[in-house]
Amino acid sequence: MRYIGNKTRLLPFLMGTIQRLGLVRGGAHDAFSGTAAVGRALKSAGWRVVSSDLMTYSYVFQRAYVVARRAPSFAALRAGDPELRRALRSPALRSAVAAHGGEGGALAAVSEYLARWIEPEQGFMGSHFAPAGGRMYFTQENANRIDAIRRTLNEWWTAGLIEDDAYYVLLASLIEGADRVANTAGVYAAYMKSWQSNARRALTLRAGIPLRGARGATAHRADAAAVARGAGAMELIYIDPPYNARQYSGYYHVPEIIARGWFDAVPALRGKTGLVAGEGQRSDWCSGRRAGAALAELLAATEARHALVSYNSEGLLSERDLKDTLGRAAKFGVVQRFSRGYRRYRSDSDRIGRVYQGDRVRELLYHIRLR
Repeated sequence: MRYIGNKTRLLPFLMGTIQRLGLVRGGAHDAFSGTAAVGRALKSAGWRVVSSDLMTYSYVFQRAYVVARRAPSFAALRAGDPELRRALRSPALRSAVAAHGGEGGALAAVSEYLARWIEPEQGFMGSHFAPAGGRMYFTQENANRIDAIRRTLNEWWTAGLIEDDAYYVLLASLIEGADRVANTAGVYAAYMKSWQSNARRALTLRAGIPLRGARGATAHRADAAAVARGAGAMELIYIDPPYNARQYSGYYHVPEIIARGWFDAVPALRGKTGLVAGEGQRSDWCSGRRAGAALAELLAATEARHALVSYNSEGLLSERDLKDTLGRAAKFGVVQRFSRGYRRYRSDSDRIGRVYQGDRVRELLYHIRLR
């Protein structure tokens, strides 16, 4: 998923730094999980991960990529859904199984069934985030497919035909599939006024096989400091907070709506972009005046022995303020700094009121020993 602050390209730098510091593999809190890229890498490296984030779509990714440990078999679903049983006899779905083989075959077949076999239907996304609703986030066909898949997943899950891991793995693939065909520049604060080539493509699902990794991972849709207080002693807390004033609840409200489903209570929308009314939560981490206090609170809340803090050379907190806050929490006041340059993520072009300071920025990674 296209995501501000995504650490996928920086994983070698991050994991290499952890190895260089000689940290002992054990418990690790990924405090701002986002798309769960770091939590997944830690799990793969043998860490027992506690992940957290305030956004529901992040919780879905945490469940799919950090908590789930094996590909679902879909035995109950195959027994309980006659339409799926008929579809599984088709050459197309049989070839999907054969192409992936092993434990991934059933997952590939069900993904193909959801994306291609169930009939599109105009639900919440089709009525509000496609041309029928006056917005151009998705073509009508793709929006209707998103609605049909989301409803089907909810029905399977509530009927007990798929277990939690299967539900979250498939829902994560739907959110990512929707993002691939979203008619945006990478965030959902606006949609393009003409159809991009990616938006014209048909929605597809590419469900990933869960990693075996370390056991005991947990996912949390909650405040990072609250999770840290309840997580107990561990080796590491990794802190990758927002760097600027962009509020993720507004920049990614469409994936959030897909993640929640809204089957019990349909939300009211506001504005041209369809923000959910009453969902204007503002994070202290996105405020230059409050971010330092939020960091100090999180460092005081955790029982981790080590903290790694990712920050950006253009972040709201100055390097001096950041190092001062970390130094006050560090054992003997010692703060280590590691740095790596990378190409900036751009969600738009330079324009009046938004001028990027070059195409490259530096990722700053700070280490402190807490206790």
